[in-house]
Amino acid sequence: MFIGLDDIDWESLEHAYGSAEDVPGWVRGLVDSDPAVREESLDALYGAVHHQGDVYDSTVAAVPYLIEALSRPGLPGRNGIAELLASIAELGEWPDETELDEYRAEMLRHAMQAHALAAAATPVLVPLVDDPDPAVRAAAPQLLVAVAAATTDLAGLFIDLLGTEDDADVRKGLFDALGSLKLGDAAIGHLLGLARSAPASTGLAALIAVARNDPHRVPLDGVLDLIVRAYSEESPAAEPAGFRTDTLVGSVRLMREEAAAGRRAPHCARMVEDLTDPLASRVADRIAIVTPLLASPHDDLAGDALFAANKLIERWRGDYREVVTRIAGLLDRSPRQAERAASMLRHWGPVAAPAAEAAARHLADLDAQPWQDGQPSWSVSGLHPYIEILAALGDERALPLLLTALRLPRRPYDIGFKLAHYAEHADRITAAIVPRLPVLRAGERTPDEWSAFQYALRAFGPAAAPAVPRLLASPLQDDSAVTLGRIGPAAAEALPTLRVAATGDDPRLAVAAAGALWRIDRSLEALPLLTAHLDGPAADQALGELAEMGSAAVQAAPLVATYLDAPPQRHWWTPTRAAIALWQLTGEAAQVTPVLTGAWHGNPHTRTTIAEAATGTLAAALQPLFRAELTADRRSNTSANVWSSAQVTDDERLLHLCQTLV
Repeated sequence: MFIGLDDIDWESLEHAYGSAEDVPGWVRGLVDSDPAVREESLDALYGAVHHQGDVYDSTVAAVPYLIEALSRPGLPGRNGIAELLASIAELGEWPDETELDEYRAEMLRHAMQAHALAAAATPVLVPLVDDPDPAVRAAAPQLLVAVAAATTDLAGLFIDLLGTEDDADVRKGLFDALGSLKLGDAAIGHLLGLARSAPASTGLAALIAVARNDPHRVPLDGVLDLIVRAYSEESPAAEPAGFRTDTLVGSVRLMREEAAAGRRAPHCARMVEDLTDPLASRVADRIAIVTPLLASPHDDLAGDALFAANKLIERWRGDYREVVTRIAGLLDRSPRQAERAASMLRHWGPVAAPAAEAAARHLADLDAQPWQDGQPSWSVSGLHPYIEILAALGDERALPLLLTALRLPRRPYDIGFKLAHYAEHADRITAAIVPRLPVLRAGERTPDEWSAFQYALRAFGPAAAPAVPRLLASPLQDDSAVTLGRIGPAAAEALPTLRVAATGDDPRLAVAAAGALWRIDRSLEALPLLTAHLDGPAADQALGELAEMGSAAVQAAPLVATYLDAPPQRHWWTPTRAAIALWQLTGEAAQVTPVLTGAWHGNPHTRTTIAEAATGTLAAALQPLFRAELTADRRSNTSANVWSSAQVTDDERLLHLCQTLV
């Protein structure tokens, strides 16, 4: 098979890592009799030929051979090939070509070519839904959605197949594909009928497909009972493959096998979040679903409810006190459940407050020694999550252990960030940090803990004065210059060093040093030093320092005003910094209000900075923004493909600021 595969000049084609000369071997490996070879080949194609969703000329060249393999019943590995081809041919995630640079535009053109080749093969691909291999039948519907949705009545086809298909995985594939289509009223009505009358797992899958089409048509009546019954269904788990490969695809397979172990109904895995995620802004309804499920005595159901609750809390605002209380109860369950719950709670900041007592109790159960052999037992580079949960709340019960961690031979690199929450103990903490603050040599790599220590010292302000000699013992860097400035007049001995740095060749260090000069002795020599960098790589930083100078820098107002019209592009930070600086310099809100309003809507990540700066007439002018923010359901700083461990705490900070401003 694969006639003509070797006739292509693969060396002239490219994938993510250069020449595509190795692609023929990978394509043949997809149908090798050895499952390990198949997995390694599939991983190679995902990793190079379809790297992170990209489509290259070699990807396009491989498509006909993927189609050829799929058209041969009985060949092994075709389900993986179908999934790969579906991903290659899917155009829905690509933006319009006008929004792309030349490189990405070329990728889009390749993707369109690949889609056209696959779509032309629709007559060959449609019969896959009747393939003798259930794994192929399960993968086929999503492939058809990617290539044939515009030309074939897939909804009707899939609904008809549901009437005859008895394999649980294939039925799930059909329902998942239905959820990807734009269904009409008749199809949605049929699915709602299945939700009421079909066996529980089928009914739940039908409801999920409805949720993905029209979340407002999902009824809540009976949903909890439906979920409980679906998860109670007994079904045999798929037998583990029995081999390992050093691949990402293999790692994902092993995780799925491990997750299925011990489940009563493996075909229902993660269906709680599959249902609640599409409900989106129906936050109260989602809370009503997950809260009781978190108390289920069955780990499979409680664990899936935990994943659903995590995604809800991370992306949507709501009253999560009862949800978090139930999650805290999972800390008393199996070690696996406790680990998952704690790893989520540690990222939620104030939202995790209802779990504080449970976290403190479990921390005490560790005999106040959560480290062994000089290293944290949880992670070489981090802290035990129980400590992180309490530290994020500024809970005093974590402080002794944080101070203990400072004495470890291998300290958790991020400990300074946690200690920053204890400003009322600044003297004690500074005394513990100073002996451990690294003394660097010129050109030496900065240790990971350096930034975290700097963060803590800045939070302590003047109380961190004992750290000044230690900071000056190392070559001055921009972050240590900022720290010296935050310490203020107590860091006066640093002035000579800062003056030298403020006139040096490193723009970021120069700006940080100039800002520190002002903060330490209110020296107006900082003004020309800062304005000199408004056109360089440290421009935003310089605007921030000018804002700190306030009316003392008013003579720079005309220059600062010219940056209000800086191209916002996608980030808006330069206009935002300029507007805030101009406000601080002049106290006049009229000129900056339109700019800050544009930034607020253009880049939600600017909102906290804007709210922190808003006082007086500026706060009054921005009232509509603050009030609207308080009515929004979605967290301000989230996007579909980006996650941050601080997104909940940062958004809660924004909400708090807005509440104080209205």
